[in-house]
Amino acid sequence: MPESPATRPRTAEGAEIGALIGGAFGLLFLIINSSSFSSLGRTLVMATGIIAFGTIAVVAVRSLVRLRAERRQAMSAEDREPGRRREPPFGRAYWIIVLIEAIALFAGARVLSSLGHPELGVAWVAFVVGTHFYALGYVFKLNRFHVLATVVTLCGIGGFIAFFAAAPAFIPVISGVISGFVLLAFAMWALIPAER
Repeated sequence: MPESPATRPRTAEGAEIGALIGGAFGLLFLIINSSSFSSLGRTLVMATGIIAFGTIAVVAVRSLVRLRAERRQAMSAEDREPGRRREPPFGRAYWIIVLIEAIALFAGARVLSSLGHPELGVAWVAFVVGTHFYALGYVFKLNRFHVLATVVTLCGIGGFIAFFAAAPAFIPVISGVISGFVLLAFAMWALIPAER
């Protein structure tokens, strides 16, 4: 017997948009930080990233179309009354966190460059992106964001460790490429429906 829309397992509210954002940034991490790889290495990284993001995009868009159709069908006359709107999943708290993240990214990168260590920029980006997921996990009440936050933050810290261990060539790998794949993997995970 097929499941009704009401009983079917669903993704978290806003998961599709969140997966597209996270996946896009994951792919961007790969594009920027694999530039020093060999031609074969970069091709493999890019192909894997593009396939992963393409899969995320297809699944997310299909899910959004299905959810929109279900909501339209379930909308009652009462819901159509003026003034009755659902709170969007990306509210004020989300935008405050994103603003703080953007300021921290820009300020930190400027400080590192002024100190003569622009190569640490990618480690700083991974650290800030990772820590902002702790706040998002709290706002969205999603524990899986805390896992993502920990892994990406550790990738950022790993980049700083590589710098102090006199292995700066590993910074874009640890903080950039690995972070990119982690973001893509978690974007895929976000699209897995959870039982209500």
